[in-house]
Formats: sequence, C-alpha cells, structure tokens
Amino acid sequence: MFLQRMRSWVRKKDASFFFYFGARLLSGVLGIVTIRYVVAFLSRAQYGEWGFLGVVGAALVPIVSLSLPQAMMRMYFDHSEDAGVAQRDLVSSVGLANAVGVLLLAGGALLLWALGLQPVLVALYLSLVVTARIAVAFFGYVTLARNDYGLFFFSKTFEAAGYLGFVAWAALSAPAPVEERLFRLSLYLSATLWIVAVVNATYYARRGLLSARARVYGWPEYKRLLDYSLPLVPTFFLGWVLSSSDVWVLRRLSTLVETADYVFAVGIVGVVALVQQSALVDWPRFYFAKLRDGAADRDAAVARRVQLFLLLHLATIVVLRLIARFAYELLGADEYKAGLDYLGYLMLGNYFFLLGNLFSAGLGYAKQTRLVMITFLIPALVNFSLNLWLVPIWGGRAAAASTLTAYALFAVITFVTARKYYRFTGLGAVAAISAAAALASLVPY
Repeated sequence: MFLQRMRSWVRKKDASFFFYFGARLLSGVLGIVTIRYVVAFLSRAQYGEWGFLGVVGAALVPIVSLSLPQAMMRMYFDHSEDAGVAQRDLVSSVGLANAVGVLLLAGGALLLWALGLQPVLVALYLSLVVTARIAVAFFGYVTLARNDYGLFFFSKTFEAAGYLGFVAWAALSAPAPVEERLFRLSLYLSATLWIVAVVNATYYARRGLLSARARVYGWPEYKRLLDYSLPLVPTFFLGWVLSSSDVWVLRRLSTLVETADYVFAVGIVGVVALVQQSALVDWPRFYFAKLRDGAADRDAAVARRVQLFLLLHLATIVVLRLIARFAYELLGADEYKAGLDYLGYLMLGNYFFLLGNLFSAGLGYAKQTRLVMITFLIPALVNFSLNLWLVPIWGGRAAAASTLTAYALFAVITFVTARKYYRFTGLGAVAAISAAAALASLVPY
C-alpha cells in the first residue's frame, strides 16, 4: 500500500518538483562528502569555529537584505498588464537595494576590523562569504518566482560541487599552515558562491530582468515592499534562534572542541533534513490546491500526504541510525564520535519541526501570519533559555535536548493554534508514526 501511494504521488509531480528535489538531494550528498575533506583540512577546534561562523552568517542574511527578496517573490505575480516591464522594474529595484546592503555589510565589517573591534577572520567571512550568500539568496528567490528550475538545479549543484572541489584540492595538496586554513576555507566558499551569483546575474541580464534601463523604484514603492518584508525579518530571526542559537551558545559557554562535535552531528543529521526540506517545498502547493478544489476526499488526501511525509522522515531516521557509526568512520571523523550521543535528539527534533510546519499550513491558508510569529516566538525563547541554563552544565547533550524540547513544543503550539483554521484527520496514524520516530531516534546505540 505504501509503495502504491508513492508511485501515485510521483506520477502527479511536474518536472519542476523533480529538479528542485534532485538539486537538494544531490547538493546534500555532496555536502556530506565535503565534510570528509573539511575534517581533514581543519583541526577539531577550527571545525567548531567554522560552524560558529556559518551560524552567525545565516542570521545576517535576512537582516541585511531586509527580507526584500521575499517581498519581491510575493509581488512578482501582481502585475497583470505589461508584466514584463513591471517585473523587470521590480527585480532590478530589489536587486539594487540588495547590492547596497551587500556593500554596507562589507564596508562595515572591514571598518570594524580596521578599528580593531573584530578579528580579521570575522571581517573576511562577513565581507566575502555572507555578502555572497545574500546575493545568491536574492537570485534564488527570482529563480523560484520564475520557476527557472534548470537554473536552480545548476546553482545548487555547482555551489556544492565547486566548494567540494576547492576543499578536496586543499585537503589533498601540500598542507597549509594551520593558522591560514580558516582564511583559505572562507576564500574557497566565497569564490564558489560568487561564481553562482555572477552566472545568475548574467542569465537574468540577458533576459531583461536585470537592466540598466529599468525604472528604479521611488520611496512609495519601496515602502510598499518594506511593509510586507519587514515583519518577516523578526520571524526569520526567531526561526534562527529556534534552530541555530544552540551552536551560538555552545561557542560562547562551552569549548570549541565540544562545539565541533555538535556541529559535526548537525551536519550528519542534514541527511534527515533533506526529506524535511523537500516535503516543505511541495506541501503548501498541494495543501492550498486541495482546499481550493473542495473535493469530497480532500481531508483524506491531505491526511495521506501528511502521513506519507512523516513515514519518509521515519524511514530516513531508521536508516541514519543504522549507518551513523559507519558514516563517522567513512568520513574520517573518529575524534568527533562524542556527537553520536546527540544524533537521536537532533533527528527527532527535525521530525517535530516537520510536523509543526505541516500543521501550520492552516494558518498560512487563513492568512493568519501574525500567529505564525507566536508559534516561533515561544519555542525560540524556550530553546535559548534552556541552552543558557543547561549548556554550561551538560554541554552538547544539553544543546541537543533543548533543541528537541523546543521543536516538540513548536509542533504542539502550531497544532493547537491552527486547529481553528483546519482540523487534520488521521491523527491516530500521526501519533503512531510519531511514537515510532521517538523510539527509532532515542533507543540507545
């Protein structure tokens, strides 16, 4: 029955879904392989520092861009007349604002370094890597708005493969001085990202979406975009606190070595997150379409899709638990094996995060976006508070358990909040799958 549902589901997908899913799957696999070479290139303490820099950089992307690319994606389809020119003006204007943000971040990071207020490594990472991520994120939203799934596939896979190539070359060539390795890794990552950004800019310039002839928005039009985008900034930040503040607290209140073990475990759990990310890309389109259709089997179809995603997640948890020790050995990461104790908490946390997002679809359909912030706010505060309290006592294990607690709370709050707008059926099956996921995740090795 399960395989029959899978075949039926696959047949209903369009080409774009497979390109999006394939890009995430391939880039995820390449990312896991990259870990092997990063571990060989960096010391254990440096690996913890590298993970910390990545977490800090992720928090800055929506803040520096003011989430304008998300607003651009929302407004892209609002132009019914003369759409080509209007969309060109929209994309070019947001692209210009994005470029200003990139320049301000790079200039500010270098100025703080020149004043002795931050280390040169942080200045380099912010001015090269984070600015590149902001540019790539902007083009990613353009690509999704236009459904240019071929370009999306290229961008994701080249980003992963190019970085892998750089790091593998560095790890296999003559050893670099230890003090230079984080600098070199920053250069390799930024070079890969900027190549992706330039290819995207060239592609859209040739298609007229980025053009010097575009009419730059005035303040009233930018204000309209900001009215939509600015409320998203705290929401994204709360999402960061919920999902990534554990690494920040570990770096501040624990040791770099323990941070490295934790960051490595998070990277391994990224295999499970691939299912989560792919499910969430497809879920809103399916859910909203079913509710608009109003078919007689609507609720049953929605319930089946929820159960399918959760079963896929459960299957991935089981597989990862079976191969986790072997994966550490294969990746040459025996010294990071303390992180094996964190995997179960992190995998189950990812499961509850997926479950909460599936439940929250009712809020999105009812346009109750203000409630979405609440569903993030409470778990985020709980996660951060628990980390501050428990990490100094139990280190990485406390960070993993706090993340699991916060994600489970997120699922519960989202379910309770969204029930008014859509009541899911088949909750008995969801409870059974969730119990199986808890057992598969938390059973001792």
